Amino acid sequence: MIQVTQPHSLLISAALSKSAKRKSAFYSLRAALRVTYRGLLSGAIGLSLNAGMMAPAMAQPFKGAAIAPSTAQAPESIQDHPIAQAALDKTSTVESSELGVTNAPIQLAARTNNSAEIRSIWLDRETIVNAKSPQGLAKVFERFKAAGINTVFVETVNAGYPIYPSTVAPEQNPLTKGWDPLAAAVDLGKAYNIEVHAWVWIFAAGNQAHNPLVGKPASYPGPILSAHPDWAGKDNKGNLIIPGQTKPFLDPANPEVRSYLHSLLSEIVTRYDVDGIQLDYIRYPFQDHNNNQLFGYGTAARAQFKDLTGVDPTQLSPNSQDQRIRYLWNQWTAFRTQQVTTFVAETAQRLRRQDPTLTISAAVFADDTYKRQQTLQQDWEDWADQGLVDWIVLMSYASSTDRFAELIRPWLVESSYRHTQVIPGIRLLNLPPAVAAGQLQMLRDMSTHGYALFAADNLNGEVQTMLSRMQGERELAGVETGEEIANRRQ
Repeated sequence: MIQVTQPHSLLISAALSKSAKRKSAFYSLRAALRVTYRGLLSGAIGLSLNAGMMAPAMAQPFKGAAIAPSTAQAPESIQDHPIAQAALDKTSTVESSELGVTNAPIQLAARTNNSAEIRSIWLDRETIVNAKSPQGLAKVFERFKAAGINTVFVETVNAGYPIYPSTVAPEQNPLTKGWDPLAAAVDLGKAYNIEVHAWVWIFAAGNQAHNPLVGKPASYPGPILSAHPDWAGKDNKGNLIIPGQTKPFLDPANPEVRSYLHSLLSEIVTRYDVDGIQLDYIRYPFQDHNNNQLFGYGTAARAQFKDLTGVDPTQLSPNSQDQRIRYLWNQWTAFRTQQVTTFVAETAQRLRRQDPTLTISAAVFADDTYKRQQTLQQDWEDWADQGLVDWIVLMSYASSTDRFAELIRPWLVESSYRHTQVIPGIRLLNLPPAVAAGQLQMLRDMSTHGYALFAADNLNGEVQTMLSRMQGERELAGVETGEEIANRRQ
C-alpha cells in the first residue's frame, strides 16, 4: 500500500512531467498510484453507495452555504481520511447488484479476439447522408472492400439523432428519413464480408454546427435535451455549453439519462444484427482549469455529491490554496470520472448478456492519464484493465509519423492489457498518403492488432490506392493472424 503524503494529483502531475521520456519507471509509478486512486473512486465516491455512512465524515467541516477557511488540519495522507479508509477497506470487485444489474459481476473480461488484422474505418454521418439510399451506400462499401477494410464503425447516433427510425429516441435524423442506413449497412457488411459496428455518441447530446443542416436555430440543444432539459450537464457558471464549444452534454450521474442510453443501445442490438457497439463521447466535455472553464454540474450530479460530502461542488475550485478544498476537488474529479466508468461497466454487462458475441469498443483520447482525468474524466485504462471493453480505439491523430509514435507508444509498447486490444486511429484529413502509409507501416512493425481510419469522407482515390497496395503486400508476405500476434505478445 502506497502512503501518499500530499494530494495525489500533485504526485501524479509530477510524474507526468517526465512523460516525454516515457521511462518504464514512470509507468510503474503511475500504475501504483492508479491502484490507490481507483480504490478511492470505487470504494467511496464513484458508485454513490452507502452515502449515509460516508457523508458525515466529509460534511461536518463544511456545513453552510459557503466554504470558509478553517483551522482544521488536512489529513496527513489520503489514506488517513475516513472516506479513503472506507475505500481501502472495500473489496476490489463490486457486485453488479449494487449497480442495479443482476446476475453478473462488474468486472467482466473482454472476449479474446483472434481474428486477423483489424482494418477499420469510421463511416461518418456526412458520407451516409450523401449516399442517400442503400444503392448509394453500396458504392461506399465497394470502396471499403477495394481498400482492404474489414470493419466499419457506422455513425448510428450523432448529435442525439439516430440514423434509423427509433422507438426510443425522440426523432430520427431528418437527413436520413425515408430509408434506414443502419439496416442497409448491416446487409452490405454481410455481402462484402465486412464487420459492421454501431458507432454511438453517448454523452454528447447535440451539436450547434449540426443545427443549420436540420433547420434548427443555433441555440437548439438537440432532440434529447429539448424533450428532457433536466437531463443536462452544466458548466460551473450554469451554461449548457462551455463557451467556445459547440456540444451540450448529458449528466452521466442522472439515472434517467443512463436508463435512456441503455434502452437506446439495447434497441440497436435487438433490431440490427450488428457485430459491435462503439461508445463515442464517453466522457465529459473539455475543461480548462486555468480559465475556470469547468463542467459536470448537472442537477443529479450536484445532489449526489452533496449527499456524499455535504458540499455543493460549485463551491469548490481546483486552484484553491486550501489543501482541504483541493482534496475535496479531487473527490469531485473522482466522482465524475467514476460516473463514466460505471456507465461503461453497466453497458458492458447488459450488452454482453444480450449478445455475448458482440464486440464492445470505445473511441478515446491518447493523452496521458492525469490530463484525461482532469480535463475529460475519461479513465479508459481502468476499463481496459477490468476487461469492460474489447477494443480501445485511440484517437491518436497526428500530422507526422514522429508525433504519431509519441502518442501511441505509451499504450502499445509500455503498457499492456490482458483482455483488451488497443487500436490506434489515423486521421486522414489533410494527411498526405505517404505520411498515412508511414503511420500504417509503423503499426505493422510494432505488431499491433490493427488500425482505424478517420474517416470515410476522406477516403479519396490516392488513399484507397495506397491501402490496396499495402494490403496486397501484407497478404503476399504471409502475415501473422491475430491469435499469433496475441500469443507472441503475452
